[in-house]
Amino acid sequence: MHRPKILLIYIGKEQGSWGTTAYPKSAHYYIMPGILYCAGALGKAPWINKHYEVSYRYFNRTMESQDELLQCVLAEQAACIGFSVYCWNSEDTFALARQIRKEQPQTFILCGGPDITMKGLSETTLFFQKKPFVDLLVFGEAEIKIAPLLQAGLSGIPPASIVTGYAFHPRHGGMADFSIDYIDAPDKVPEIYPFKLEVNRTASCGLGMVYETGRGCPYQCIYCQFSHRNHMPFRMPLERVNKELTWLLNRSINCIHFADAVFDLDPSFAKDVLRHCIRENQSTSFFFYCSFNKLDDELAGLFGASQAQICVGVQTTNETVLKKINRGLNPRLFHEIKELLAHYDLNFYIDLIFGLPLDTPESFGRSFNDVQSLAPSFIMVFPLTLVKGTPLELHVLDYGVRSYDENAIKACNLMCDIEYSNIALYKGFTLNDLTVFDDLSLAVFYFYNRFRLSLDYLSKRFNGNAALLYQTIGRKTKVFLQKTGRKATNTNFITGFEDEIKSIFISEAQAAGAQKKELAAFEDIFKLDIFRILMLNSPQREKLFRQEIHSFVSSIAASSLSDDTRIQRTAHGKSVNCNYRLDDLKQLYSLGESIVEATDIVFVCAPFHRWDAQVFSLSPLDRFLLEIIPSDRSMRLGQIVRAVKRNSACGAVSKDEIETALFALRHSGIIAVSG
Repeated sequence: MHRPKILLIYIGKEQGSWGTTAYPKSAHYYIMPGILYCAGALGKAPWINKHYEVSYRYFNRTMESQDELLQCVLAEQAACIGFSVYCWNSEDTFALARQIRKEQPQTFILCGGPDITMKGLSETTLFFQKKPFVDLLVFGEAEIKIAPLLQAGLSGIPPASIVTGYAFHPRHGGMADFSIDYIDAPDKVPEIYPFKLEVNRTASCGLGMVYETGRGCPYQCIYCQFSHRNHMPFRMPLERVNKELTWLLNRSINCIHFADAVFDLDPSFAKDVLRHCIRENQSTSFFFYCSFNKLDDELAGLFGASQAQICVGVQTTNETVLKKINRGLNPRLFHEIKELLAHYDLNFYIDLIFGLPLDTPESFGRSFNDVQSLAPSFIMVFPLTLVKGTPLELHVLDYGVRSYDENAIKACNLMCDIEYSNIALYKGFTLNDLTVFDDLSLAVFYFYNRFRLSLDYLSKRFNGNAALLYQTIGRKTKVFLQKTGRKATNTNFITGFEDEIKSIFISEAQAAGAQKKELAAFEDIFKLDIFRILMLNSPQREKLFRQEIHSFVSSIAASSLSDDTRIQRTAHGKSVNCNYRLDDLKQLYSLGESIVEATDIVFVCAPFHRWDAQVFSLSPLDRFLLEIIPSDRSMRLGQIVRAVKRNSACGAVSKDEIETALFALRHSGIIAVSG
């Protein structure tokens, strides 16, 4: 017997990769699990399962036009279509829903998701007046209520009184309930694995999965949707998490984005999950939101070994502002933890928000300088925005925050490609301050990760005032972009932009007092940054990584090496000639004019298991070892020793000296050793 179809839809786009991940693709399409959870819940509902077939579709607006989406959906001939609505896809979603209603007027249309957060009849009445093509709105976590609500909508029988968080269009009786119950236990979250991985995407786009090990957040930040939840966080059983992650890691998933508000809330649980990821993983990178409140040596080591990028939501270091926004700051972050972060070379970035209640532009600058001192892989800066349904959005006047008209924002001619819609800033901020913030943002987004060595030097020249440095660089960059008629999003493709960056950087060093010899050495630093960029973005690096077997690396003591010990290179790099000693370049600012002119060969490399590229001096022996040891297969120690001894450039080298050099390269993550 043929059953009519319920079709659940998510519309996404390919997102560019900002902030260096361990193994980045140029872009990713992220699978949001909401429609999978809802499909799982509907599939287990007896009435729905008896009368309807349930399916889901992920669409990619980077690849598919609005008309192509429409034709695809119409071909499904669905009796009911449900949309997952987010702030980034609402325009496309409602446009498609409107067209569906026009072409197939009998289709029942519902909308849920984070952007559907109405609190009363006045809001839903206005919504239905503007969007009469929608039949049902679902508020909160839809998987616990979607089955009885659809049964009511499709059968015409009102839902049971225990169902909360919904509003029907007046043509369906206008029934509504604005109280919201949240899932409070893991057994209420439908299991969704395995599922079909069918996403149309460009060749350079990776596939990412948004994954939850649990739900809930311990914080009640005024600007965040997580503060909606009215119970303590919970975690899924470890057995379930490990089973689901194993399935994902055996699929063509390039990145798993853990959506837990605070992944390391329970360090013991986090360690167990990380051990499983490290053990099972082959080529997937991981993303976590963490607090680092309980970071210890073991947890830091596991993060370092897991190919992970970590977001730490600092937002501000101003204690008065933190109290106002109901957020705490880990006091260990700038003291005890700082050493752990550096020791394990963790790939973490930090969030900061511009325009928070009680903050000032000067205080934001101090927060930027504070977090920059931790040397994160990236600093993600946002202007304060009003997110639907948050305490800030509901009580905006009480917090002294004012919103700005979209036309006023456009008149600022902001050039950084971050989201500047729905902005609301504390009354101490002006649109002119927003323009200065845009200068800083542009420099952070386009220079921070790429020119780490150069910017570290310039920051010292600016007496540690990184915020002022980035504002200055961003302002000068905009002048260049305006002359070329380009937008900031095209920066990568502008001919001669690399030379322009160098000119801007050198002019700032000169203005800060650098003399002739120091400037000449700075050009070597800039050259090393260019090679770092090439190493990190090299397709060869990604190709070699795919060939690497992670289980190859083992803990073998120096005394246990034999001629049969196998060695393999685990980095992609290049030898570079510098005009000055590397040790002097590392201390460039403090040495000033006393640096030594001595041509040095250095190696710039990007180890597969680290987020950043390294630079270090090469001896003739090191250089030969890096040339002879392969990256796509292992080589016996005995073969390496014989090759070294045949090479006259290395001089008279003993086996012990060769082994010492190999273990130094291994310590730097350049080679792996296996029995």
